[in-house]
Amino acid sequence: MITVSRLAAIITIFLSGQLSFGQTVPFDIKNDSEHFSELPDSTIKTEVALFNIKGASMKKADSSNQLVEIPIRICTGAEIHLSKGSTFIHIYFKGKTPDRSLDSIFLVIHNHYQVKFPSHAFKEIYTTHECSFSDGKKQEKFFSPYFKAFYTKDNRRLYIYMLGGTANNKYEVTWVIVNGKYCARIIDDIPND
Repeated sequence: MITVSRLAAIITIFLSGQLSFGQTVPFDIKNDSEHFSELPDSTIKTEVALFNIKGASMKKADSSNQLVEIPIRICTGAEIHLSKGSTFIHIYFKGKTPDRSLDSIFLVIHNHYQVKFPSHAFKEIYTTHECSFSDGKKQEKFFSPYFKAFYTKDNRRLYIYMLGGTANNKYEVTWVIVNGKYCARIIDDIPND
């Protein structure tokens, strides 16, 4: 015969398992970064493959509408601002090219919630890349293959992407935010052409 306390314990264990299996749980990152090939979460890996170089072989032909790109609004040598709706991303650099390095990322979602990044998320990220802009009509549009951001249609995951490095040492970095929390930094070298 099952007692009430045992029944409650069984129900609690069952419900905990149901909740865990129904969500994408952020993977725990112990070091400074992960590599694309080592990502344990298949959903995140599939989504990152839509825009990064290391995952290009995983990209599906019909998957172009899975992510929404956040456009660049301001781009200077010291900062990049991307925004769409209630999402605001500010990326700040320090130093001058060729020694310009990432200083910080300021991310606000839902117009008021600031996502906190650990200090190791910015460690030793250098870039010499700049933005380009359109022909100067009424509203300038910036574009860059070097700085991008995307969110999923359900707004649960957000990715900030940057191609960094110098001519001899290129790499790509993706910061992963899941359910409004910093999850990981994915960093991989890019072979020189």
